Amino acid sequence: MQSFIGQFYGGFFRWVNLLGVLIQTFAVSRIFQLIGVRGALFVLPSLAMVSYSVMAVAPVLAVVRGAKILENSTDYSLQNTIRQTLFLPTSRDEKYKAKAAIDTFFVRLGDVLQAGIVKLGSELSIGLAGFAWFNVALTAVWLGLATILSRQHRRMGF
Repeated sequence: MQSFIGQFYGGFFRWVNLLGVLIQTFAVSRIFQLIGVRGALFVLPSLAMVSYSVMAVAPVLAVVRGAKILENSTDYSLQNTIRQTLFLPTSRDEKYKAKAAIDTFFVRLGDVLQAGIVKLGSELSIGLAGFAWFNVALTAVWLGLATILSRQHRRMGF
């Protein structure tokens, strides 16, 4: 069993890293040129919406694996670049303070909330499809926040 788990995760991360490098190398700059930073804000949440909707309807390991490979590789490449790009118009002081707060407090808060949601969902036995539908709802909120962020970015003149 440990061998299967090791092979599964090894293969999973091999594909995440390979696809992440390919997206970063060949797609990110083209996406920025084609739809800009504001448009790129919607790529990962849209991808996540489709992925979790498919997972909710077809909660099969192969489907979940493929969806998570696509989501994680896009997060590590495109989404990380977008996140850093949004800091470009800020001052050095703003960057230092905001990035420190985000990287320490808010990322950890997200981890704690995620653990709480998994614990609660496990206790309620909602299953994979239930978690997927919950993620669809969270992704709808994410798309709303991306809309707000995009509008603010436009108002700032970028």
